[in-house]
Amino acid sequence: MSKLEEKAIKLLLKYEERGLLQSELWHKLGVTSREGSRIAIKLEKKGIVKRVKEFARDRWTRRLVPLIRQVTLEPIKGSPCPSCIYNNVCGRQGTVSPNTCVWIEEWLVSSSSSSRSIEKN
Repeated sequence: MSKLEEKAIKLLLKYEERGLLQSELWHKLGVTSREGSRIAIKLEKKGIVKRVKEFARDRWTRRLVPLIRQVTLEPIKGSPCPSCIYNNVCGRQGTVSPNTCVWIEEWLVSSSSSSRSIEKN
């Protein structure tokens, strides 16, 4: 993936739900309409964006709507699993199950109680 494509993806992720007009993307990237169009088509072929035909500013254009989302690790922050001594035998086929893990249960209880106290404030 080219640097310009990566830069385009970062820009598009800022406009997750709404998307961005193709012409606005070209201006923000500082490229010509030809280069911008090629980038948009490449990203569409890779399944990263959806190009939606739209009438804007008295002409037909395309709105680029990202099909990917930014991932945050905040929900699993503090999880005991990465440092667990049973990590290599835990799982569906393992000898230890996350369904009966006391450490996960304690972490979930403490996480939910701390999030409730934040919501009250």
